[in-house]
Order: sequence, then C-alpha cells, then structure tokens
Amino acid sequence: MADVGIALGGGGAKGLAHICMLEVIDELGIRPTCIAGTSIGAIVGVLYASGLSARSIRQEIERELIQDGANLTDAVKTVFQWLQVVDINWHGNSLLDAGTFLDDLMNHVGVDRFEQLDIPMKVVAADFWRRSPVVFETGDIKTAIHASMALPGIFNPVVIDGHVLVDGGVVNPLPYNLLAPECDFTIAIDVMGNRTESTSLVPSMAESVFNSFQIMQRTIINQQIDRAKPDLYVVPDIVDIQMLEFYKADSIFRQVGPACDQLREQLERCLLFPDDA
Repeated sequence: MADVGIALGGGGAKGLAHICMLEVIDELGIRPTCIAGTSIGAIVGVLYASGLSARSIRQEIERELIQDGANLTDAVKTVFQWLQVVDINWHGNSLLDAGTFLDDLMNHVGVDRFEQLDIPMKVVAADFWRRSPVVFETGDIKTAIHASMALPGIFNPVVIDGHVLVDGGVVNPLPYNLLAPECDFTIAIDVMGNRTESTSLVPSMAESVFNSFQIMQRTIINQQIDRAKPDLYVVPDIVDIQMLEFYKADSIFRQVGPACDQLREQLERCLLFPDDA
C-alpha cells in the first residue's frame, strides 16, 4: 500500500468532523505515514498520532459535549461549560485563556514531545510579525498546539525566541503540501463548511470577525488547490456551525455522514482495491 499522509484543516468546532474521517481510516485498516494539521486539525491530529483510536476520541467528545435530549437551556449551559474549560481572560489581549484546555488535551495525548508520537506529526502556526508559516515536527507538543490554535483576539499568541506565533490558519489552513516529502498519497480534509445568509443581512460583530477569517482561509485553500491538488480532497458539507460552537458536536457528526461515505468509497477505489476500479 502507498505511504498515506493526512492533512486536517482548521475550522474551529467544525474540525470535530475530522474525528469521523479518521474513523473511516481506522475501519479500513489504513495507517497514515504522516499527519499534518492546522488549529483544530492539529488538536485532533495529535490525539490520533498519540495512538488513540478515532472511536475513542469521539467517545470522549460525546461524553464531554453532548447531552441526550438537550433543550435550549441545556445547550446554553453547555456553552458556558466549554468556556469554563478554556477560561475567560477578561484583562489580557485576548478573550479566552487556553491553559486549562491544553492541560486536559495533553493528559489525553500522554506524551510531551513530537518524537514520542506513534505517527509523525506536523503542526502549522504563523509568525505574526514575519507573516510566514512555522511548522513544528519536533520538540514540545503543547507549545506547538497552543501556537497553532491561537486565533488572534480569541487566544493569546505564543512567544518563542522573540517570535510571536498565532493560528496557522492565517498562512496554511489545509497543510497537505507538507506531506509530499514523506507520502505518495495525500488526503486533505477541508472543514471550512458553509454559512446560510442571515435574514438580517448585516452580520453581527462576532459573525463578521469569524466569517471574515474563514473567507481568508477559503481563499488560501482555493489557491493551493489551483496550484497542486491532493490525491483525495474531501469537503464535508457542514452548515451553520460557528467557530466556537463545540456544543453542536452531535449536529456536526450527523452532517459529516455523506462525506464519510465518500471518503470510504474513494479509499477503497484508489488504495485498497485499485484493480477493481
């Protein structure tokens, strides 16, 4: 079988869809040679690269974020529970403090350094002042994940050796180009999703900030695709999930079903049973 590389893109809460994609990878018995991830893609990717199955990752998400039969009050309560996990930072230069979340993440990962992961992993961040990508593949995992998810204005940037690092989505939101040296078959999972036009037409402040950021990322991805396509490009049709709406995990998992079927069919045709194509 070919050396398979998987790129997991950014997209906030919509990145929970990556877990379902990885479940398909597990079902088919495919072991990636390398994973590259940006922001939420880096978070899911490092959990998977640590040796956790996609199913176990999903079960943990469902345990923490999904409530059976939740009504509107319960949903709002879940949002506040999520915000408590990442801590609100009212007095700094960002809205949220990721410290508690990162500590919990690393407890699940179980190792501290990239060199200890079961699958090689590349994590993308951006150098704020130099306006250039930074790729982590050795050293401290927690620092790399923090930098990769440091959405400007939402989470504090990470400072390393005088370099200010922010969310990798501003430079490479779907980093399949990083897989080519090690992999001869690349899978890119694009979880940008879509938004329905608001009836009020003019977006709220939060919608303006988040959707503008994702417009920029969509433009970058489209330009990457025009230059060089991955072997498989999967785009789950995730609709009306905003950046921090992790409490909608159940909706995300339902919406991603058709894309899982698409990925399964394409992998069987291209990798597992190419002679039958």
